[in-house]
Amino acid sequence: MRGIPIPRKLKHDAIVEALCEIRFDMASIPEVFFGRLADYRPWQGFRQQRTPVYSIPDLMRQADPNLRYQPLFEFVEPNGSRAVRIGQQVLSYHRMAPYVGWSRFRSELGESIDALFTRADGLVIRRLGLRYINALRKDLHSIGSIADLDLDVIIAGERLTGHVNVNFTIPLADDTQCTMRVSTIEFVQGTLPPSTSVVVDVDVSTKDGFQTDNIDTVKTWIEAAHTWEKEMFFRLLTEQTIEGLRED
Repeated sequence: MRGIPIPRKLKHDAIVEALCEIRFDMASIPEVFFGRLADYRPWQGFRQQRTPVYSIPDLMRQADPNLRYQPLFEFVEPNGSRAVRIGQQVLSYHRMAPYVGWSRFRSELGESIDALFTRADGLVIRRLGLRYINALRKDLHSIGSIADLDLDVIIAGERLTGHVNVNFTIPLADDTQCTMRVSTIEFVQGTLPPSTSVVVDVDVSTKDGFQTDNIDTVKTWIEAAHTWEKEMFFRLLTEQTIEGLRED
């Protein structure tokens, strides 16, 4: 990337949430599948609760593409740092700030993938996604506005530096793409750290038509997706910003 080595670690990371989403078809009866996951040892002690989508009839959920992959149950660690969300055709694993580092997060994702493959019958994976949501700040990251990024948004020859919400998708491989969402805080819902100026959402996912029933394929893709995610995130930062944040 511009001849600049990607940092292994930053003095102050910007990650507010890291998550992996897996969409699938399976032959298991949903109630049996949910019961098997509720007993999974790594998630013992997590608070279990239904999501609002649970009350919507199954026929309506399946008929609406916006509801089909919504979770019905949520397992939440008591301190709120981790969550597992499960639906009839989706499982997502979430890590909230402070980020624990890739080594530990990868291990936890491996446990989630193992749980899915060992507890669902006739499993076919239809989509994989690895997503990092980053809140950039003036005080920690020297990012006071979108003008401090290595990004130019130009309309009629004028560069936009104020309120901006930009989404774009870049192909990474035959079966993989990355959707980047760069927004100033006016366009972002939810709680953000104090002094947040820009939110960068990096979503690496498989393309339409992807499918696999092989657990090793899933884990290999996750590893590659993490590398792509880092490359895409640091492409948005200037050399000066990267060197100022680099810890290694």
